[in-house]
Amino acid sequence: MASALDCQGDGQRWVLVAAHDGVRSCIPIGLPVQVGQTVLVGREGDIPLGVEIEDRGVSRVAAAVTATEQGWQVEIRNRNGAMLHPWGQPPTLAGRHNSLVWPRIAFRVLTGADGTDPRRHWVLLESDMIAPTTAGARIAAGSGTSTYQPARPTPMSDGQLAALRAVFADHLRWPPASPAEARTLAAAGRRLGITESGVQDRLDRAIKRALRLGLPRAFGSTNPEYLYVLVRAGYVPLPEHGLHRLLLE
Repeated sequence: MASALDCQGDGQRWVLVAAHDGVRSCIPIGLPVQVGQTVLVGREGDIPLGVEIEDRGVSRVAAAVTATEQGWQVEIRNRNGAMLHPWGQPPTLAGRHNSLVWPRIAFRVLTGADGTDPRRHWVLLESDMIAPTTAGARIAAGSGTSTYQPARPTPMSDGQLAALRAVFADHLRWPPASPAEARTLAAAGRRLGITESGVQDRLDRAIKRALRLGLPRAFGSTNPEYLYVLVRAGYVPLPEHGLHRLLLE
């Protein structure tokens, strides 16, 4: 069984799990992995999931994760499937076989429970070796592949980044929030100490950048579609530290 004590060294690839039930959250546990190494996650996996916060809806082996030269191969074996949550990108239903290149990747293991069940079980993949721009923003799930060719990013202003983070805090959270909901411009303005129109002005500038990067049309300021484009192009920095840093302290 993995524990924080198992997580020694400063490996650059980590497989972790986290869970919460609306009242309590488990301390994340995980293992550093090397290229070619496979880790099983589930109720009877190398890293247990669905045990501390008990849930028999999680399969004995819910996922098999292999570190590859460039990213990850993830086989979803969970009988109820899983949702794929790349950091800063929209969630999608995971395929059986997933080939992924992204710095922070989460899978929410589905248990077959109805929408009122507060339990959430996460498989989290972290790599300090991958950045969205160097990865080419390649996120491939199942048999389909989405490939992006972002333009070389130029810095956004601190004010624009602050506005994005205030409105889309849930979408930029790590581990992910599920569901992720945008703040209103008024709430973001109160958080930043500026007017609602000031938030709108900053976001309008961000939307214009996303349009130049290939956003097909202008979306509303609280619609995350333009945020996803900006993240893929490297305009929004990653969270400074992954969860594995907590285990090394």
